[in-house]
Amino acid sequence: MKIGLFDHVEDAGRPMAQLFDERLTFAQAADEAGFYCLQVAEHHQPPLTMVPVPGVYLAAVARVTKRMRLGPLVYLLPLYSPLRLIDEIAMLDNLSHGRLDVGVGRGVSPFELKYHHVEHDDSRDIFIDGYKCLVEGLTKDSLSYDGPSYKYENVPIALHPLQKPYPPFWYGSSNTIGSTWAGEQGLHFVA
Repeated sequence: MKIGLFDHVEDAGRPMAQLFDERLTFAQAADEAGFYCLQVAEHHQPPLTMVPVPGVYLAAVARVTKRMRLGPLVYLLPLYSPLRLIDEIAMLDNLSHGRLDVGVGRGVSPFELKYHHVEHDDSRDIFIDGYKCLVEGLTKDSLSYDGPSYKYENVPIALHPLQKPYPPFWYGSSNTIGSTWAGEQGLHFVA
């Protein structure tokens, strides 16, 4: 049996530097204790999590751990440029020596999406287009993509993930439409 950890890194009323130092010590201890993975939530603006940029946090975690797998659960794809996320995923996979799992989703909070001028009703279509573009970019030296939300032509891709063709993808959703879509794409699914 494999046991993993899911962390919100919530506001604990302590200085942020102290909170992060404590969490890094915790991650190191969890790695040494044999936990399989550590996944971290991404939320924006509410104090539900103090890690709105999971890649920065996971880069630090990658440097204090040696065995456990790491990943965001989930990157909120409607809030990202696929080009920027291709670079981030490639960097994190290499910094972690191939221990990255990539959780993707559209976001459950219409309020958080709205802060970024993304309508919740549009987020599924943006998410699917972003996911297709992301997968394409992680496997190519040059990205040409023409979708409803993202369009790129002959963009050089210099960074590549260590895991081939790319790290495992996870999809977080609480509905059957999402789980069906994840299965059709070959993604791991978590509810």
